[in-house]
Amino acid sequence: MMKIFSFLFSFFVTATLIAQQTKGAGALPLEASDGGKTWALVVGVSDYQDDHIPDLKYAHRDASEFVAYLKSKSGGQLKDEQIKVLTNDKATHAQIYGGLDWLLEVTKPNDQVLIYFSGHGDVETKTLRQQGYLLAYDTPPSNYRIGGVRLEDLNEYLETFVQKNQCRIVLITDACRSGNLAGGREGVLSTASAMAAIFQNQIKIMSCQPNELSLEGEQWGGGRGAFSFHLIDGLTGMADGNSDQKVTLFELDRYLMETVPTETDQKQFPNTTGNKGTQLSAVDPDELAVLKETRKAANQLHKIAPKGFEAVLLANADTSVQQLYAEFLAAVDVHYFLPSDQKADRQPGRSASELYDRLKDEPALEPMRHVMKRNFAVALQEESQQAINAYLRADPEELAARWNEDIDRYKNNPVYIAKAASLLGKSHVLYPQLLAKQYYFEGLTKRLEGVKTKNASLFEEALTLENKALEYDPDAAYVYNEIGLIYDEIRKPYQVGNQEKNSELFQKQIDNYEMAMELAPKWVMPYFNAAGTFKEWRRLEDAERMGLKAIEVDSNFVDAYHVLGYVFYLLEQYEMGIKVNEKLVKLRPDVDTYFNLACLNSLQNHPSSAILWLEKAIQNGYKYEDINSDGDLDNVRNIKEYEMLMQQYFPEKK
Repeated sequence: MMKIFSFLFSFFVTATLIAQQTKGAGALPLEASDGGKTWALVVGVSDYQDDHIPDLKYAHRDASEFVAYLKSKSGGQLKDEQIKVLTNDKATHAQIYGGLDWLLEVTKPNDQVLIYFSGHGDVETKTLRQQGYLLAYDTPPSNYRIGGVRLEDLNEYLETFVQKNQCRIVLITDACRSGNLAGGREGVLSTASAMAAIFQNQIKIMSCQPNELSLEGEQWGGGRGAFSFHLIDGLTGMADGNSDQKVTLFELDRYLMETVPTETDQKQFPNTTGNKGTQLSAVDPDELAVLKETRKAANQLHKIAPKGFEAVLLANADTSVQQLYAEFLAAVDVHYFLPSDQKADRQPGRSASELYDRLKDEPALEPMRHVMKRNFAVALQEESQQAINAYLRADPEELAARWNEDIDRYKNNPVYIAKAASLLGKSHVLYPQLLAKQYYFEGLTKRLEGVKTKNASLFEEALTLENKALEYDPDAAYVYNEIGLIYDEIRKPYQVGNQEKNSELFQKQIDNYEMAMELAPKWVMPYFNAAGTFKEWRRLEDAERMGLKAIEVDSNFVDAYHVLGYVFYLLEQYEMGIKVNEKLVKLRPDVDTYFNLACLNSLQNHPSSAILWLEKAIQNGYKYEDINSDGDLDNVRNIKEYEMLMQQYFPEKK
């Protein structure tokens, strides 16, 4: 497997002010200067939740090996409580931001912050406002903004570490790997450019030159990236050219240039910039000796399981506090988040929210208060994120819930998000996005309720709420799509008797779908919704264009084929209609599709095919009355095969 322009930026020196405030060279694995500590957030995602984001093979292993390196003597012997590791399904959008918050909470002046990310990076659209995302496990492939880690946000965290917490920064990202991502090759490269533009004045170590391929394979440590494998080897001491038990940027650069190009057939050349004399690691002779004898042993994870911070604090708390804390964790685990979530099997007063309020001021747990708050906020977000993700991937169950006005499915989401926002506070980087999602779900439930109860006044309320969501997140494609659906409902009373108003609202509907397309060009729903709207207005060429775009974006989205098939029928392009419905049969066969194929083949004067599909429709329950009254079958009614079919299946009608 190959990764396009995979890059690993490593920032060892922050702003000039901080460099002046700290002593020493700022070596990567050493304890930070002046008695400070090193804290690490390590993220690796190979197995992405959504199938439309291609999985990687070894990103999670590269992350695990970096953790093992940090725990080694050469890496500084960091303890478990100094490292938060998030790999694969643990590396969700909320968990990654929660990990960044954890770093803000634990760091103090003169500490060192290390952030490592290995996975996909991409830019979804070509707009200047979007400067790239790191893709979390649950990032939706069609709308990075609501589930990706924005580079702007990451930069804001780094600036806070430097300016407020007075820390040194190490940022390592290996985030531009190959795959059929939303932004394509340009998106991957734009993410790299955005990284370079945002995080300036730093030492950078990159896995390859621009437009090169960064390679990974089993030949490196049984399954690693070539660059990551030799990076850790080099830092452990293989790069110590003058044997002074130190590895400088110059030595690491030379070592990487000797190993990586040779082993990749001159296809990958790492690139470093910055002060070449900067010390990156201190070599432990014993570890280096072992590495030299058995290079592949570096692929094995060094497991250390000291007694955790949480357990130590709880051991010093009284039994009543221990019991409440255990109940809090259990309540979070079963999603008994708020008092309103009480059920018959749930004890009143024992929701996670109520237990948190009782525990947060306990003196014995004071050091854990931020951890409890952050983890609770993460849990509150994830259910809503999954609901949005399901819609963004056009999950049939999710679509059915919305089309069937299943209000109960979403009624808790805005409440949970509002609670998460209140826990994190207005100053948190996610606060605007959370409020946008809160108003989005409130608007969604208003629209569904309006459709279900036929209460038109609720649609205006829904529109107000969705516009409020845009105030907090003006680039939220899913909100624009929802506004388009709301205008569809607002427009209905004007369809008869007020064509001018009807046309005005139709245009607003289409404008919002097109805005959603611009912001999330790989999301099928706005194309599908626009196709259906154009079909309704008999703007059939536009409907065809949108329908074709929908199946280009998602070739397995059944409902787009239904719309497109009917559009081709209205355009009297029967042969195209046949092709579309034949694809439907392969994706999701049903009786209506069989009958449509019978009618289309009849209209196209393919009598044998028409009879074949008509028999399939009858075998699956199609009624005689519907068959007998449909004029599209007139071309085959008088042929012998049709008469025999009717006699076989409906003898009583003759």
